[in-house]
Amino acid sequence: MYIHMVIFYTSSYYGKAKYQKWYDLVRKTIKEFHIELLSPEEGNYQDVLNEETKRHITDPKVLHYEAIRQSIHQAEVMIVEVSHEKKPVLCLSIHEDFSKKIHNDYFVGARYNEHTVKSIIQNFLARARELTLSKRFNMFLYPSQIDYLEKIGKQSGMNMSEYIRHLINLDKRNTRLGETSQGS
Repeated sequence: MYIHMVIFYTSSYYGKAKYQKWYDLVRKTIKEFHIELLSPEEGNYQDVLNEETKRHITDPKVLHYEAIRQSIHQAEVMIVEVSHEKKPVLCLSIHEDFSKKIHNDYFVGARYNEHTVKSIIQNFLARARELTLSKRFNMFLYPSQIDYLEKIGKQSGMNMSEYIRHLINLDKRNTRLGETSQGS
């Protein structure tokens, strides 16, 4: 069955070492639907650029991002693999705040209008800065706790620090949800 649809698929370049087999699985699965797939993973995403654009943009990074921008513009659907969730994402809509449906520290959704868009973007940038600038602190753990963290982290595909941050984020989310439901 052929569904005529253009899909743009992307994933984190920095997650490739850890997640490439998963990136490939998603890409292969998307292609099973016999759609038109544009993706840096496919190597064809720059095909959307016309010759004039290719001649005028000489910086490879700028050309890369212009190809991504135009690919997203041409696509009817966008799929992003986010296992390597290190980049904050702002999802704007004039209809709905999607953060009420998606609970993730890196995802910010907002319903906006011409009066609120500037403050929403400003707040998002401040939050993104906070998320991308981690702070260091030392912690003493018992050997049994370290053994547990190493074991459970390995099972979860995380190192000890990632797993501890994961637990903190789960606790924050559960606390926030608990406060919301109590206030209803």
